[in-house]
Amino acid sequence: MDVTPPARPPGRPRLKEGPKKPPKKFRNVHVSFKKKQAVIDSFDEMGMAAALLKHFPHLRGPPLDTTRKKVYAWLKQRAHIKVKATNPRTSKHLCSRELGMATTLPKESEEQIAVWVHSMRKDGVPVTPQMIQIMALETAIDVGLDESAFVASWSWLEGFKRRFRLSLRTRTRQGQDTQGDGDAALATFSARVAQVVRVNDIDVIYNADQMGVNYEYLPTKTLNARGDNTVWIKCGGKSKDRATAMVMADSTGKKYPLFLVLKTPASKIKAVVQENLTFREGFGKQLWKDVEPLQNRFQCRIYGNPTAWWNSHIGVGGLPSLPLC
Repeated sequence: MDVTPPARPPGRPRLKEGPKKPPKKFRNVHVSFKKKQAVIDSFDEMGMAAALLKHFPHLRGPPLDTTRKKVYAWLKQRAHIKVKATNPRTSKHLCSRELGMATTLPKESEEQIAVWVHSMRKDGVPVTPQMIQIMALETAIDVGLDESAFVASWSWLEGFKRRFRLSLRTRTRQGQDTQGDGDAALATFSARVAQVVRVNDIDVIYNADQMGVNYEYLPTKTLNARGDNTVWIKCGGKSKDRATAMVMADSTGKKYPLFLVLKTPASKIKAVVQENLTFREGFGKQLWKDVEPLQNRFQCRIYGNPTAWWNSHIGVGGLPSLPLC
């Protein structure tokens, strides 16, 4: 026995007669700037009717009338269309949207913020997204925008970085000198080492690199211009709690035990200071009980002084003990 399927509900009745969708007006059919320039050139040579027949032969009736009006609008923008059409990067674009168009904060105000960012980065000062947002909110108040109209949201910040070619980068270098100063010093030092090796007929070169192991207070990321290989942050004060690591190797590729210099206060008694330096690498009796097992466990040398920097005493006492064979 066949079962009749249930009838489909009729749904809500239509309240108006006529077509369900309004007729198309063909206003949103876009063409590239290259095509617009070709139509303009054809108009100058043959006139409107021939240009439409050449480039839009498939159009009839209302679509053709709408296209004719578009061509007249293109003729009023000759200079703009020619610039876009002759540029290979923009010739295939369908429309043009300039940077900063339809933004709440005026373009001039955003440019001032971008100049401030570049000036701060030129001096080596880190710029965080929170700093940009605070600066933008203050600028919005200066130009008379209400607090509810502009909030410096995440989407605005992403657009700001895109408009001015900024990106959030991790610091790769920290110091007082600029990158140019460092490159010049490196070239001078390399030339001097090469001359010493050549004059003295040296076979093996030993290299000791002193580097800080830091606990950082400065932010590790900053807004910076795109494309820079080195992101520099200037630091002139106490930006970290520091320990020093000395890694050593030679030109044959052989690596030597690690040297660590930790910060420890010196005794006020001169005899105790001398005893600590002679027998306990600068550490006191109680602290040495914890340090000595670490040396044996990790096969390294650990020293202590009030500055946590490598000094002449450590160099004289430590370097001759290296196994140079």
